[in-house]
Amino acid sequence: MPLNADLVGKTYPPVRIEVDPERVRAFASAVSYAADGVPPTFVTVPEILAGLGNVVDDPDLGVDLARVLHGDQEYRWERPVELGETLVARATIDSIRGKGETEFLAIRTEIRDRAGALVVLARTTLIVRGVT
Repeated sequence: MPLNADLVGKTYPPVRIEVDPERVRAFASAVSYAADGVPPTFVTVPEILAGLGNVVDDPDLGVDLARVLHGDQEYRWERPVELGETLVARATIDSIRGKGETEFLAIRTEIRDRAGALVVLARTTLIVRGVT
């Protein structure tokens, strides 16, 4: 069953995440980040919660996680993430396009600080394989 292209432009509810020292330490250890501060890729945590978590759980979209491949990832940082701050991530379906039985689902996630200033803009493309 194809993805529901009528949902292009849909924005999911925001997800909040605290950038607490324990969470940052665990993430840094998992990705072998030895420098001080918050690893730049820490923003993947709120991005996955807001983006992938929502699109997979959206019954109107029709994503079958067993058929999903990660196709592309892009980040544009406005500033570094700071330890102790609260991030708010909100994901929007940017596009759904197909080629044969394969579909490409592009998700844009804005990650903002508590004041609403953009910290990171993330873009993800998921490849949804068709039934063969």
